[in-house]
Amino acid sequence: MREHLTMMIKPASAACNLACDYCFYLDTARNRSVHHHPVMNDEVAGKIIDKSMALARNIQFVFQGGEPSLAGLSFFERFVSRVNERQGEGQRITWAFQTNGVGLDRSWADFFKAHGFLVGVSFDGTRRLHDLHRVDRQGLGSGRSVLNTIDLFTKEGVDFNILSVVTNDLVDNVQMLYSFLNEHGLHYQQYIPCIDPMQGRKRFLSAEGYERFLKAMFDLWFDSFMNQTPVSNRFFDNLVGMIAGYPPESCDMAGICSVQYVFEANGDVYPCDFYCTDEHRLGTILFDEFSTLDERRRGMRFIEESSNTIDGCETCPWKHLCRGGCKRYRNDDGYRFCSTMMGFFPYVIERLHYVAKQITPP
Repeated sequence: MREHLTMMIKPASAACNLACDYCFYLDTARNRSVHHHPVMNDEVAGKIIDKSMALARNIQFVFQGGEPSLAGLSFFERFVSRVNERQGEGQRITWAFQTNGVGLDRSWADFFKAHGFLVGVSFDGTRRLHDLHRVDRQGLGSGRSVLNTIDLFTKEGVDFNILSVVTNDLVDNVQMLYSFLNEHGLHYQQYIPCIDPMQGRKRFLSAEGYERFLKAMFDLWFDSFMNQTPVSNRFFDNLVGMIAGYPPESCDMAGICSVQYVFEANGDVYPCDFYCTDEHRLGTILFDEFSTLDERRRGMRFIEESSNTIDGCETCPWKHLCRGGCKRYRNDDGYRFCSTMMGFFPYVIERLHYVAKQITPP
């Protein structure tokens, strides 16, 4: 039996109640022969539960989309109930849920709190910044609705963090978004650089812009630490941990892909959230065992060929922290944010070491 297993599940496939112009998963789905599938039924959910719980002692079920809440609250109530029925002695279950935060009411908040879900709410820093890209199908901004959900989760004691997509618009407004989040008590933050579309259409973030963003954000983050009002920034937290001798918990910072299972609503299985494409389909949870899925992943050498082999990295002084970035941000020209990191690390390295020293036990 395995020690740990993470199951990433897309119960509503690529369906969403928003039409964000930078959405990487909608772009991925458009490059498949079947763009999206109907909501996951109980047969598929049951296979995921039964097979995974027979395989590992510690299991994390992660729900993403599209927008997973479109599967309906009753779907998740049945899912959790079935897991609880099958949970073995000593088996540990954790839950995570990534949402755009639109249209969630108190019944959702009560459910998340009752079952200990960690919820990621997508929100781009302030309502004005958020509404630049995160709009509904009528082109109307979703910021007001998301802020209502954030307020609800705060009042009801839901465990949640904020996920923001870094675009050139955020680059020019770092102080504004950082102040807004912290003034509203949103101290658990994750910033993801906007992913290029698969077919090379419009870019929303330049390498130079991302460097400026990271430097400005680090200045604010470090000031908060020094003022004894620390803020959790997932990227910076991982860097501090790496300097202190710990492995990164974020897979995109490891330099090589990890074993993952991503389940589409019809039961199709893929090796990574960024690669839910026809050519990367491993099989189906309805008929395939995990041993078969693992064998097919090895056959396509998804993990083996994800290791960073970019020319120049071997002699780079920052390779132990950068590691070539996520595979999805690499192409024939190398790592998209190489110049970003070459400018960022010299700017922050002494302060990173200082923070690592302060938090490392003697």
